[in-house]
Amino acid sequence: MRLKFKALYFMIFLSYGILGPFLALYLTQKGCTGTQMGALLGMVPILTVLFQPVWSTLSDVFKKRRLLLIIACSGVSVSMVGLALSESFIEIFLLAFLFSIFNTPIMSISTAVVLDYLEDTGKPDEYGLIRVWGSIAYAISSLLLASLFLDQILTLFPWMLAGIYLMLVLLSFTLPECEKSLTKTNLKELKRLTRNPAFVVFLVGAIFVGATINISTNYQTLFLQFLETSDLLIGIAIALPALLEIPLMPIVPLLLKRIPMRWLILAGAVFLPVRWFISFFIQQPGWMIPIQLLNSIGTIGFEVVGVSFIDKNTDPRWRATGQGLYSTALWGIGPGIGLYIAGNVLDRWNIRMIWGLNLILGIIGLGLVFAALWWFKSSAQGPYEPS
Repeated sequence: MRLKFKALYFMIFLSYGILGPFLALYLTQKGCTGTQMGALLGMVPILTVLFQPVWSTLSDVFKKRRLLLIIACSGVSVSMVGLALSESFIEIFLLAFLFSIFNTPIMSISTAVVLDYLEDTGKPDEYGLIRVWGSIAYAISSLLLASLFLDQILTLFPWMLAGIYLMLVLLSFTLPECEKSLTKTNLKELKRLTRNPAFVVFLVGAIFVGATINISTNYQTLFLQFLETSDLLIGIAIALPALLEIPLMPIVPLLLKRIPMRWLILAGAVFLPVRWFISFFIQQPGWMIPIQLLNSIGTIGFEVVGVSFIDKNTDPRWRATGQGLYSTALWGIGPGIGLYIAGNVLDRWNIRMIWGLNLILGIIGLGLVFAALWWFKSSAQGPYEPS
Protein backbone atom coordinates (compact mmCIF):
# COMPACT_ATOMS: atom_id res chain seq x y z
CA MET A 1 0.00 0.00 0.00
CA ARG A 2 2.85 2.38 0.79
CA LEU A 3 4.08 1.95 -2.80
CA LYS A 4 0.70 3.20 -4.08
CA PHE A 5 0.93 6.33 -1.93
CA LYS A 6 4.46 7.01 -3.19
CA ALA A 7 3.13 6.61 -6.74
CA LEU A 8 0.27 8.99 -5.91
CA TYR A 9 2.63 11.75 -4.79
CA PHE A 10 4.97 10.99 -7.67
CA MET A 11 2.18 11.47 -10.24
CA ILE A 12 0.77 14.62 -8.60
CA PHE A 13 4.15 16.34 -8.45
CA LEU A 14 5.01 15.09 -11.92
CA SER A 15 2.16 17.35 -13.04
CA TYR A 16 3.34 20.21 -10.80
CA GLY A 17 6.76 20.07 -12.47
CA ILE A 18 4.99 20.84 -15.75
CA LEU A 19 2.33 23.24 -14.52
CA GLY A 20 4.37 25.57 -12.32
CA PRO A 21 7.43 26.35 -14.46
CA PHE A 22 5.81 26.17 -17.91
CA LEU A 23 2.22 27.40 -17.70
CA ALA A 24 3.22 31.05 -18.25
CA LEU A 25 5.37 30.05 -21.25
CA TYR A 26 2.50 28.00 -22.68
CA LEU A 27 0.05 30.88 -22.29
CA THR A 28 2.53 33.23 -23.95
CA GLN A 29 2.79 30.90 -26.94
CA LYS A 30 -1.00 30.71 -26.98
CA GLY A 31 -0.97 34.45 -27.64
CA CYS A 32 -1.98 35.75 -24.20
CA THR A 33 -0.79 39.20 -23.16
CA GLY A 34 0.90 39.81 -19.82
CA THR A 35 -2.33 41.19 -18.35
CA GLN A 36 -4.35 38.20 -19.60
CA MET A 37 -1.69 35.82 -18.30
CA GLY A 38 -1.72 37.54 -14.91
CA ALA A 39 -5.49 37.18 -14.72
CA LEU A 40 -5.34 33.48 -15.61
CA LEU A 41 -2.44 32.64 -13.29
CA GLY A 42 -3.94 34.65 -10.43
CA MET A 43 -7.39 33.15 -10.86
CA VAL A 44 -6.30 29.57 -10.18
CA PRO A 45 -5.13 29.98 -6.54
CA ILE A 46 -7.99 32.36 -5.67
CA LEU A 47 -10.63 29.94 -6.98
CA THR A 48 -8.89 27.14 -5.13
CA VAL A 49 -9.55 29.01 -1.88
CA LEU A 50 -13.15 29.80 -2.81
CA PHE A 51 -14.08 26.27 -3.90
CA GLN A 52 -12.43 24.38 -1.04
CA PRO A 53 -15.57 24.70 1.15
CA VAL A 54 -17.67 23.29 -1.72
CA TRP A 55 -15.54 20.16 -1.90
CA SER A 56 -15.59 19.88 1.90
CA THR A 57 -19.40 19.92 1.77
CA LEU A 58 -19.39 17.23 -0.91
CA SER A 59 -17.08 15.20 1.30
CA ASP A 60 -19.56 15.55 4.17
CA VAL A 61 -22.42 14.39 1.92
CA PHE A 62 -20.74 11.44 0.19
CA LYS A 63 -18.01 10.59 2.74
CA LYS A 64 -16.02 8.95 -0.06
CA ARG A 65 -12.60 10.50 -0.51
CA ARG A 66 -11.59 8.07 -3.23
CA LEU A 67 -14.70 8.93 -5.26
CA LEU A 68 -13.97 12.66 -4.96
CA LEU A 69 -10.36 12.10 -6.01
CA ILE A 70 -11.50 10.18 -9.10
CA ILE A 71 -13.98 12.93 -10.03
CA ALA A 72 -11.42 15.69 -9.47
CA CYS A 73 -8.64 14.05 -11.50
CA SER A 74 -11.10 13.26 -14.29
CA GLY A 75 -12.22 16.89 -14.39
CA VAL A 76 -8.63 18.16 -14.61
CA SER A 77 -7.85 15.71 -17.42
CA VAL A 78 -10.90 16.84 -19.41
CA SER A 79 -10.05 20.52 -18.88
CA MET A 80 -6.53 19.91 -20.22
CA VAL A 81 -7.93 18.27 -23.35
CA GLY A 82 -10.16 21.31 -23.81
CA LEU A 83 -7.18 23.62 -23.32
CA ALA A 84 -5.28 21.81 -26.07
CA LEU A 85 -8.18 22.44 -28.47
CA SER A 86 -8.93 26.03 -27.38
CA GLU A 87 -8.29 28.93 -29.75
CA SER A 88 -9.55 32.10 -28.03
CA PHE A 89 -8.84 33.80 -24.70
CA ILE A 90 -12.46 33.30 -23.61
CA GLU A 91 -12.13 29.54 -24.16
CA ILE A 92 -8.83 29.48 -22.28
CA PHE A 93 -10.36 31.49 -19.42
CA LEU A 94 -13.35 29.15 -19.07
CA LEU A 95 -11.13 26.07 -19.15
CA ALA A 96 -8.80 27.59 -16.54
CA PHE A 97 -11.90 28.18 -14.42
CA LEU A 98 -12.89 24.51 -14.87
CA PHE A 99 -9.37 23.36 -14.06
CA SER A 100 -9.35 25.44 -10.86
CA ILE A 101 -12.58 23.86 -9.63
CA PHE A 102 -11.42 20.28 -10.12
CA ASN A 103 -7.81 20.82 -9.07
CA THR A 104 -8.84 22.26 -5.69
CA PRO A 105 -9.25 19.06 -3.61
CA ILE A 106 -6.62 16.80 -5.17
CA MET A 107 -3.71 17.64 -2.87
CA SER A 108 -5.80 17.92 0.30
CA ILE A 109 -7.55 14.58 -0.31
CA SER A 110 -4.27 12.85 -1.17
CA THR A 111 -2.55 14.20 1.95
CA ALA A 112 -5.52 13.23 4.15
CA VAL A 113 -5.54 9.66 2.78
CA VAL A 114 -1.80 9.27 3.31
CA LEU A 115 -1.87 10.71 6.84
CA ASP A 116 -4.78 8.43 7.76
CA TYR A 117 -2.82 5.42 6.54
CA LEU A 118 0.31 6.44 8.47
CA GLU A 119 -1.73 7.04 11.61
CA ASP A 120 -3.44 3.65 11.27
CA THR A 121 -0.07 1.93 10.86
CA GLY A 122 1.46 3.79 13.79
CA LYS A 123 4.04 5.68 11.70
CA PRO A 124 2.82 9.30 11.55
CA ASP A 125 6.38 10.68 11.47
CA GLU A 126 7.18 9.00 8.13
CA TYR A 127 5.19 11.42 5.97
CA GLY A 128 8.42 12.97 4.68
CA LEU A 129 9.55 9.60 3.31
CA ILE A 130 6.46 9.56 1.08
CA ARG A 131 6.45 13.30 0.31
CA VAL A 132 10.04 13.16 -0.95
CA TRP A 133 8.84 11.19 -3.99
CA GLY A 134 7.01 14.35 -4.99
CA SER A 135 10.27 16.29 -5.06
CA ILE A 136 11.87 13.56 -7.18
CA ALA A 137 8.98 13.66 -9.65
CA TYR A 138 9.01 17.46 -9.88
CA ALA A 139 12.71 17.42 -10.71
CA ILE A 140 12.27 14.73 -13.36
CA SER A 141 9.33 16.31 -15.21
CA SER A 142 10.69 19.87 -15.17
CA LEU A 143 14.18 18.79 -16.25
CA LEU A 144 12.99 16.54 -19.08
CA LEU A 145 10.41 18.96 -20.46
CA ALA A 146 12.79 21.91 -20.45
CA SER A 147 15.87 20.15 -21.78
CA LEU A 148 14.25 17.94 -24.43
CA PHE A 149 10.82 19.28 -25.39
CA LEU A 150 10.80 23.03 -24.71
CA ASP A 151 10.36 23.85 -28.40
CA GLN A 152 7.25 21.63 -28.46
CA ILE A 153 5.62 23.11 -25.35
CA LEU A 154 2.59 24.45 -27.24
CA THR A 155 1.64 20.96 -28.34
CA LEU A 156 2.86 18.77 -25.49
CA PHE A 157 1.93 20.82 -22.40
CA PRO A 158 -1.84 20.11 -22.20
CA TRP A 159 -1.67 16.56 -23.54
CA MET A 160 1.03 15.51 -21.08
CA LEU A 161 -1.03 16.86 -18.19
CA ALA A 162 -4.19 15.21 -19.49
CA GLY A 163 -2.34 11.88 -19.61
CA ILE A 164 -0.88 12.24 -16.11
CA TYR A 165 -4.27 13.01 -14.55
CA LEU A 166 -5.85 10.12 -16.44
CA MET A 167 -3.24 7.84 -14.86
CA LEU A 168 -4.12 9.40 -11.50
CA VAL A 169 -7.75 8.43 -12.11
CA LEU A 170 -6.70 4.81 -12.67
CA LEU A 171 -4.41 4.86 -9.63
CA SER A 172 -7.19 6.32 -7.47
CA PHE A 173 -9.36 3.27 -8.14
CA THR A 174 -6.74 1.13 -6.36
CA LEU A 175 -6.52 3.29 -3.22
CA PRO A 176 -8.30 2.29 -0.01
CA GLU A 177 -11.71 3.84 0.51
CA CYS A 178 -12.03 6.13 3.50
CA GLU A 179 -15.35 7.39 4.80
CA LYS A 180 -13.92 10.31 6.73
CA SER A 181 -14.76 13.86 5.65
CA LEU A 182 -12.38 16.63 4.70
CA THR A 183 -11.87 19.14 7.49
CA LYS A 184 -13.93 22.31 7.21
CA THR A 185 -13.02 25.59 8.85
CA ASN A 186 -15.22 26.33 11.83
CA LEU A 187 -16.14 30.02 12.01
CA LYS A 188 -16.00 30.04 15.80
CA GLU A 189 -12.46 28.60 15.70
CA LEU A 190 -11.51 31.07 12.97
CA LYS A 191 -12.67 34.02 15.09
CA ARG A 192 -10.75 32.74 18.11
CA LEU A 193 -7.50 32.32 16.15
CA THR A 194 -7.67 35.74 14.54
CA ARG A 195 -7.88 37.40 17.95
CA ASN A 196 -4.16 36.68 18.26
CA PRO A 197 -2.43 39.67 16.57
CA ALA A 198 0.90 37.83 16.17
CA PHE A 199 -0.84 35.02 14.32
CA VAL A 200 -2.59 37.49 12.00
CA VAL A 201 0.63 39.40 11.26
CA PHE A 202 2.42 36.13 10.47
CA LEU A 203 -0.35 35.16 8.03
CA VAL A 204 -0.18 38.55 6.30
CA GLY A 205 3.59 38.11 6.00
CA ALA A 206 2.99 34.66 4.49
CA ILE A 207 0.76 36.28 1.84
CA PHE A 208 3.68 38.42 0.62
CA VAL A 209 6.19 35.55 0.82
CA GLY A 210 3.84 33.17 -1.00
CA ALA A 211 3.36 35.73 -3.75
CA THR A 212 7.10 35.92 -4.42
CA ILE A 213 7.62 32.13 -4.41
CA ASN A 214 4.82 31.57 -6.92
CA ILE A 215 5.78 34.50 -9.15
CA SER A 216 9.29 33.05 -9.37
CA THR A 217 8.03 29.55 -10.17
CA ASN A 218 5.77 30.77 -12.98
CA TYR A 219 8.05 33.37 -14.58
CA GLN A 220 11.58 32.00 -14.24
CA THR A 221 11.32 30.04 -17.51
CA LEU A 222 10.40 33.21 -19.41
CA PHE A 223 13.29 35.05 -17.73
CA LEU A 224 15.77 32.33 -18.66
CA GLN A 225 14.59 32.47 -22.27
CA PHE A 226 14.99 36.25 -22.12
CA LEU A 227 18.66 35.61 -21.20
CA GLU A 228 18.93 33.28 -24.25
CA THR A 229 19.59 30.27 -22.02
CA SER A 230 20.03 26.81 -23.54
CA ASP A 231 17.17 24.37 -23.04
CA LEU A 232 19.38 22.05 -20.97
CA LEU A 233 20.43 24.85 -18.60
CA ILE A 234 16.78 25.93 -18.24
CA GLY A 235 15.89 22.38 -17.22
CA ILE A 236 18.73 22.20 -14.69
CA ALA A 237 17.86 25.59 -13.17
CA ILE A 238 14.20 24.70 -12.78
CA ALA A 239 14.78 21.18 -11.45
CA LEU A 240 17.59 22.13 -9.03
CA PRO A 241 15.40 23.42 -6.15
CA ALA A 242 13.44 20.15 -6.10
CA LEU A 243 16.68 18.15 -6.26
CA LEU A 244 18.06 20.12 -3.31
CA GLU A 245 14.90 19.43 -1.31
CA ILE A 246 15.58 15.68 -1.44
CA PRO A 247 18.61 15.75 0.92
CA LEU A 248 17.39 18.79 2.87
CA MET A 249 14.03 17.38 3.99
CA PRO A 250 15.45 14.43 5.97
CA ILE A 251 17.75 16.73 7.98
CA VAL A 252 15.01 19.20 8.97
CA PRO A 253 14.12 17.18 12.14
CA LEU A 254 17.80 17.32 13.17
CA LEU A 255 17.94 21.07 12.57
CA LEU A 256 14.79 21.60 14.64
CA LYS A 257 16.49 19.91 17.60
CA ARG A 258 19.35 22.41 17.48
CA ILE A 259 17.91 25.61 16.01
CA PRO A 260 14.67 27.37 17.08
CA MET A 261 11.91 27.25 14.46
CA ARG A 262 11.68 31.03 14.27
CA TRP A 263 15.34 31.29 13.16
CA LEU A 264 14.84 28.78 10.35
CA ILE A 265 11.73 30.60 9.16
CA LEU A 266 13.50 33.95 9.41
CA ALA A 267 16.41 32.55 7.37
CA GLY A 268 13.98 31.68 4.60
CA ALA A 269 12.37 35.12 4.80
CA VAL A 270 15.81 36.78 4.52
CA PHE A 271 17.32 34.63 1.77
CA LEU A 272 14.34 34.98 -0.59
CA PRO A 273 14.67 38.79 -1.03
CA VAL A 274 18.42 38.30 -1.45
CA ARG A 275 17.64 35.95 -4.32
CA TRP A 276 15.25 38.45 -5.93
CA PHE A 277 17.86 41.21 -5.62
CA ILE A 278 20.59 39.12 -7.27
CA SER A 279 18.20 37.89 -9.99
CA PHE A 280 17.36 41.48 -10.97
CA PHE A 281 20.99 42.11 -11.98
CA ILE A 282 21.78 38.74 -13.57
CA GLN A 283 23.03 39.02 -17.15
CA GLN A 284 24.54 35.54 -17.54
CA PRO A 285 22.11 32.61 -17.11
CA GLY A 286 24.70 30.44 -15.37
CA TRP A 287 24.28 32.56 -12.23
CA MET A 288 20.72 31.24 -11.89
CA ILE A 289 22.15 27.87 -10.80
CA PRO A 290 23.88 28.83 -7.50
CA ILE A 291 21.11 31.18 -6.35
CA GLN A 292 18.60 28.33 -6.52
CA LEU A 293 20.06 27.24 -3.18
CA LEU A 294 18.57 30.40 -1.68
CA ASN A 295 15.19 29.36 -3.01
CA SER A 296 15.52 25.94 -1.37
CA ILE A 297 16.22 27.55 2.01
CA GLY A 298 13.10 29.67 1.62
CA THR A 299 11.02 26.67 0.59
CA ILE A 300 12.16 24.60 3.57
CA GLY A 301 11.58 27.56 5.88
CA PHE A 302 7.97 28.14 4.88
CA GLU A 303 6.72 24.84 3.42
CA VAL A 304 8.18 22.54 6.07
CA VAL A 305 9.24 24.47 9.18
CA GLY A 306 6.41 27.00 8.74
CA VAL A 307 3.82 24.22 8.86
CA SER A 308 5.36 22.85 12.08
CA PHE A 309 5.54 26.37 13.54
CA ILE A 310 1.84 26.97 12.93
CA ASP A 311 1.04 23.57 14.44
CA LYS A 312 3.14 24.30 17.52
CA ASN A 313 1.70 27.78 18.05
CA THR A 314 -1.95 26.83 17.60
CA ASP A 315 -4.18 25.23 20.17
CA PRO A 316 -4.52 21.53 19.17
CA ARG A 317 -8.32 21.96 19.09
CA TRP A 318 -7.91 24.47 16.22
CA ARG A 319 -5.02 22.73 14.42
CA ALA A 320 -6.85 22.13 11.14
CA THR A 321 -8.17 25.69 11.04
CA GLY A 322 -4.70 27.11 11.67
CA GLN A 323 -3.16 25.02 8.90
CA GLY A 324 -5.99 25.94 6.55
CA LEU A 325 -5.45 29.65 7.16
CA TYR A 326 -1.69 29.31 6.63
CA SER A 327 -2.16 27.38 3.39
CA THR A 328 -4.71 29.93 2.17
CA ALA A 329 -2.30 32.80 2.84
CA LEU A 330 0.82 31.14 1.38
CA TRP A 331 -0.71 29.34 -1.62
CA GLY A 332 -4.04 31.09 -2.22
CA ILE A 333 -4.28 34.80 -1.52
CA GLY A 334 -0.57 35.56 -1.99
CA PRO A 335 -0.16 33.86 -5.39
CA GLY A 336 -3.56 35.06 -6.60
CA ILE A 337 -2.77 38.72 -6.05
CA GLY A 338 0.95 38.47 -6.83
CA LEU A 339 0.58 36.65 -10.15
CA TYR A 340 -2.04 39.11 -11.34
CA ILE A 341 0.23 42.07 -10.53
CA ALA A 342 3.21 40.32 -12.15
CA GLY A 343 1.33 39.93 -15.43
CA ASN A 344 0.62 43.65 -15.52
CA VAL A 345 4.26 44.44 -14.66
CA LEU A 346 5.33 42.26 -17.59
CA ASP A 347 3.07 44.21 -19.96
CA ARG A 348 4.06 47.64 -18.65
CA TRP A 349 7.84 47.06 -18.34
CA ASN A 350 9.70 43.79 -19.00
CA ILE A 351 10.45 40.38 -17.53
CA ARG A 352 13.39 41.67 -15.47
CA MET A 353 11.07 43.96 -13.50
CA ILE A 354 9.33 40.83 -12.19
CA TRP A 355 12.31 40.42 -9.85
CA GLY A 356 11.99 44.06 -8.80
CA LEU A 357 8.36 43.38 -7.87
CA ASN A 358 9.43 40.26 -5.97
CA LEU A 359 12.08 42.24 -4.08
CA ILE A 360 9.50 44.80 -2.90
CA LEU A 361 6.99 42.11 -1.88
CA GLY A 362 9.74 40.04 -0.25
CA ILE A 363 11.00 42.92 1.89
CA ILE A 364 7.47 43.67 3.08
CA GLY A 365 6.96 39.97 3.86
CA LEU A 366 10.28 39.83 5.72
CA GLY A 367 9.30 42.80 7.89
CA LEU A 368 5.92 41.31 8.76
CA VAL A 369 7.32 37.83 9.48
CA PHE A 370 10.07 39.29 11.67
CA ALA A 371 7.52 41.35 13.62
CA ALA A 372 5.27 38.33 14.09
CA LEU A 373 8.11 36.05 15.24
CA TRP A 374 9.32 38.70 17.70
CA TRP A 375 5.73 39.09 18.93
CA PHE A 376 5.33 35.35 19.44
CA LYS A 377 8.59 35.20 21.39
CA SER A 378 7.85 38.17 23.64
CA SER A 379 4.16 37.44 24.25
CA ALA A 380 3.62 36.76 27.91
CA GLN A 381 0.32 34.99 27.41
CA GLY A 382 1.73 32.29 25.14
CA PRO A 383 1.58 31.48 21.45
CA TYR A 384 -2.16 31.24 21.23
CA GLU A 385 -5.09 32.75 23.01
CA PRO A 386 -6.50 30.38 25.63
CA SER A 387 -10.17 29.70 25.76
